[in-house]
Amino acid sequence: MSAIEGVERLLAVEEIKSLQARRVYAVDSQDWDAYRSCHTEDFISYTMADPIRGIDRVVEGLRKHLEGVRSIHQVTSPIITFTSAVEAEGVWVLRDRLWWDQDGSPHWLYGWGHYNDTYEKRGGRWLFTSRKIIRSRVETSPGARISG
Repeated sequence: MSAIEGVERLLAVEEIKSLQARRVYAVDSQDWDAYRSCHTEDFISYTMADPIRGIDRVVEGLRKHLEGVRSIHQVTSPIITFTSAVEAEGVWVLRDRLWWDQDGSPHWLYGWGHYNDTYEKRGGRWLFTSRKIIRSRVETSPGARISG
């Protein structure tokens, strides 16, 4: 028996899918207020060498990392598991593409992998509580320098 069943589970899955879609749209449009609203204040990002704690610090890092970068993130095929009625874990297939100018020349990065996310329902809304990116493959243009 799951921590959440029936129609309640289906609605929660759809809410989490919508949350992920809003997050991806926010990062690609660099709408940092919308991005922030998808996460808890105590959100933890495990995407760098050391965890980044707090959504304000994460947004600050993303804003700096993506300045002058155009991106497209595609997330599909979620596996969502409920660990309680108000907590869940999700694994999503990730494909992302980034483009930027470096030393007067265009450069790019294509990546494949998975997002491993956790969620919590707070104040009646599902929000991200943590994220870890596990990349399977990254291709870059020759000479591209990637920060972060």
